[in-house]
Amino acid sequence: MELARKLPEIEEAAAKQKKHRTSNIKSARGRIRRGEHRTSKVIGFTGPGGAGKTTLIDELVLRFLNQNPKGRIAILSHDPSVIGEGALLGDRATMINSQDDRVFMRSMATRGQAGGLSPATQDCLALLAESRFDYVIIETVGTGQEAMPFQKNGIVDLTVLVMNPDYGSRLQLQKIVMLDLADIVVVNKSDLQRARTAHTEIEQRLEQNRRDQQLIDTVAKRHRDSGVDELFDLISMVGRDRRPRQTRGRENL
Repeated sequence: MELARKLPEIEEAAAKQKKHRTSNIKSARGRIRRGEHRTSKVIGFTGPGGAGKTTLIDELVLRFLNQNPKGRIAILSHDPSVIGEGALLGDRATMINSQDDRVFMRSMATRGQAGGLSPATQDCLALLAESRFDYVIIETVGTGQEAMPFQKNGIVDLTVLVMNPDYGSRLQLQKIVMLDLADIVVVNKSDLQRARTAHTEIEQRLEQNRRDQQLIDTVAKRHRDSGVDELFDLISMVGRDRRPRQTRGRENL
């Protein structure tokens, strides 16, 4: 597959800080930002390590494949790495539903770059967004309080922040920058004891932003979870109304 050849070339060029010579990626990135030639809806997932991002994405992929018999989806999954080394490939081992012929998945090493993404992410994303996938999903590595991985790349349609109910005190929420920027905040593992309190505290934190943000509770590991269904419905609306409708459910608490 041509993509399987081009993406490693882009990563290698970025690692060596050389201009990629075999394709006009810079031009493609500019066209995507201007909305030209885009064939994919681009969804970014971020959040702290252990929040369940990978499991949640895998469940969303299953719903997409069931709903769209001819649809195609691409996943850029970021792994932590030692500088100069490759990705750990941990996500590929756990994403069972994504092991399908209609799913293209690429694990990318951060190569020491802060913020949860790779130096080559934007260039790889520009190529994928022109490659006739219905969706391109970007998953960051586990991120901290200051991380803003999707703020400046200009080509993500929707940002989803996935959180664990056990984030600590209410004060910790004030320090999480992505709570200001995310379009959808997901409290995953909402079957845990502290989930109800977490939902209330995060909801109050989001109200300070005075933005049309959504808060959803999920248990991604649970089969046919209604919260995951709700998240899938919101993501499916991207491109129709640009922003999903406001939803603040608690079905899983």
